[in-house]
Amino acid sequence: MWNLRRYPWTRVACTWQSNLPGVRFVATGRLAYAPSAELREKGRAAGRAAARLALDAAASAITSRHSPAQFQVAQEELALAFARWTEVDGHPHLKVKARIALGLTPDDRARAQSFEDARREERLRQEIHRERLIHLRDAVFADPVLARSWWLDRQRNALIQMSWRDFNEKVLSSVGAVDDTHSRAMRVAHVLAGVMEDLGTDPGRQKQFIATARVVLEQMGWNSTAEKLPQD
Repeated sequence: MWNLRRYPWTRVACTWQSNLPGVRFVATGRLAYAPSAELREKGRAAGRAAARLALDAAASAITSRHSPAQFQVAQEELALAFARWTEVDGHPHLKVKARIALGLTPDDRARAQSFEDARREERLRQEIHRERLIHLRDAVFADPVLARSWWLDRQRNALIQMSWRDFNEKVLSSVGAVDDTHSRAMRVAHVLAGVMEDLGTDPGRQKQFIATARVVLEQMGWNSTAEKLPQD
């Protein structure tokens, strides 16, 4: 049977872990405990030790869920948990009451502030990156011509070492939209330019190709365009 007559309060000073590694709450206050008959037989020192262990177990389970900035919330939860005589799980031979005030040491307060500043900067960086991606999606990549210009601008140093053939086959095919009229026209133009480059070592076949192209253009009614082709 528990005899919950008024037990004297004992001053306590503890540290309990927050949810931020390396930063602990400093706790000060008063603790009272009511031992069972079995624990009372072990003496007052054993009772005080058991009470402190029970308080640490229950309180650290609460504080470890909260950040240093939430010390007021953690303190209110502790007040609710220990406002009445409480039997703590794993400590069946006593009941405890406590009145606790939480705080942080100057060093831990500085560590917590440094963490909050770093997290705020990271969130800001991520938000800026998100806004940038949205802008690229909505304002740049939605326009095939602008998307090509953006891609080429990002690849300026790499393009210096790139051959005309690689540019045709790798760059334009990558940045042009399949259904983009301008992209299709550019691909056709570069295919023809590649053909002329291949025929550069065979003047006879080159003349034959130009003559064939002139006939095709004239048959399509584009005589002015046909006249722009090189003459034999």
